[in-house]
Amino acid sequence: MANTENNYLIPLILDIGSDNFRLGWAGGDFPDIIAPSVYVDITDYLFTSDISGSDTISGLEEIFLDTDKQTQLVGFDALKYKNILKIREFSKKKNYNILSKFFLHYYQQLNIPVESHFKQPLIIITPFYKSELEKTKLQDVFFNSLNFPYVLFLPESQAILSTLQKSSGIIVNIGESYTSISSIFHGFTNLMARDMFPITGKKITSYLLNLILSKISSSKNTYLDKTIAKEIKEKLSLCVLDPTGEKKRVKEGLTKYDRIVDLPDGSKLKLNSERFLLSEPLMDPKIIHIDYMGLAEAISKVVMSWDRENWEELLSNVILSGGSSVITGLSERIEVELQRFFSDKLGPKIKVVAASGRENMGWIGASVLFSKDQLKKGWIENPSHQELEQQQAD
Repeated sequence: MANTENNYLIPLILDIGSDNFRLGWAGGDFPDIIAPSVYVDITDYLFTSDISGSDTISGLEEIFLDTDKQTQLVGFDALKYKNILKIREFSKKKNYNILSKFFLHYYQQLNIPVESHFKQPLIIITPFYKSELEKTKLQDVFFNSLNFPYVLFLPESQAILSTLQKSSGIIVNIGESYTSISSIFHGFTNLMARDMFPITGKKITSYLLNLILSKISSSKNTYLDKTIAKEIKEKLSLCVLDPTGEKKRVKEGLTKYDRIVDLPDGSKLKLNSERFLLSEPLMDPKIIHIDYMGLAEAISKVVMSWDRENWEELLSNVILSGGSSVITGLSERIEVELQRFFSDKLGPKIKVVAASGRENMGWIGASVLFSKDQLKKGWIENPSHQELEQQQAD
């Protein structure tokens, strides 16, 4: 941003993801800030003690915590204490007081001059499952608590489609805590053509952890938790067309999937078939005891909620997004699985798009729409600003 007052009045784009919080200037290529959507309460310890009848060891906070007398820590500051305090997700808890603190913490890092504080319009990315009540509470935070002038709730599916310059498509957003399937056809939505799919990034991580732990000998003492399993998933996850066959070949000596992971305790962990088995709950949730159809069938049902003449165009634009969609081979597997639900004529038309940077597609799409001057409608004005404008007019 150039250091001029007008540049600090450009809208800010806010994407409150279940895994990451993204904030930055509209028109930019990338969010200025990406931070984990978590917080800790400095009294909420992972471990407690009954020494002297106390819930915590006396003086523990003075030894470990450098909190500057704050009661909560957010984002990266919270993660510093992940081995001491319980990590919480504010999006899952719907804790709007924490969200306000979180936003202010990172808003200050944009280095906006004091005279321009809270004068920017806000574009908030909203998935279809965000209720009107949640939007109202967000308005309360940004209007009443922080006094921003305008808010625009931008549908996540519209933002994602704009990134790829498309007006129709099926958006499969695989997030850490939510996985949604939505659709748009030439700018129109269909309330029947959407779904909340039960397999999320967290469930994939948990399944990977179980796969690894079941493989490790019970006599071997290995330090492994969900945080480490998530890092392994993000770096080494795969999806293959024939998992049963590949697993058999690994048992017979195939080494192409072998990887060695260095663990924090200094030990080493060898992975092979776990790398591609971890994604199988997406294809069959019953693997992890969830009674639901596979992802391809769920996508097909969303497509079939539209008129038959629309199917071809929708199937040619099945778009993967979200941080947990970044699994090598996932798009190819979904394409193959989808062909089972459609005619031989439609089969070759199926195209699953897995664009690079898809974990940030919603934010980037909103920025694209702003740059193209396509966000003129839907703005909500802060009532206090309306009153001020009326008084000035009188």
